[in-house]
This record gives sequence, structure tokens and C-alpha cells, in this order.
Amino acid sequence: GLIYAAKAGVGVAPLPMALGDAEADLVRVIGPVPELTRAWRILTHPDLRHTARISAFFDFVLSESEALHPIL
Repeated sequence: GLIYAAKAGVGVAPLPMALGDAEADLVRVIGPVPELTRAWRILTHPDLRHTARISAFFDFVLSESEALHPIL
């Protein structure tokens, strides 16, 4: 889709930074667009919220949130 079009020189493509940065042939022409930024929410079934594996995943995401920020 958009990545192929941008790489072919068709025009500018609004891509998530993680996708665009992974393509050596592409160059950023503008910075992040606040209107295209969204908050992420991680949901789970209430009965599973306090299971060990779900708690471990939530704890990991929270502890690594700064490192994960560019790809989320």
C-alpha cells in the first residue's frame, strides 16, 4: 500500500514512524502529526486480569513503556 507507493516516488505517505524508519529508502519529510497520534489501551477479560501471565505482561509493558513508545 502506502509504503510501496512512497518508495516508488508517488508522493508523501503518512506512516507510523516505526514502519517508515524500518525502510532505508524512505526519508521523513515532516515530524509526528499530533492529530494522527492515538492512545493505546490494553484490555483483558476481567476474570483474567489477575492471572500471572496477564499481570506479567502488563507489568512488562508498563516498565518498558518509554522503550516501546516509538513503535506503539
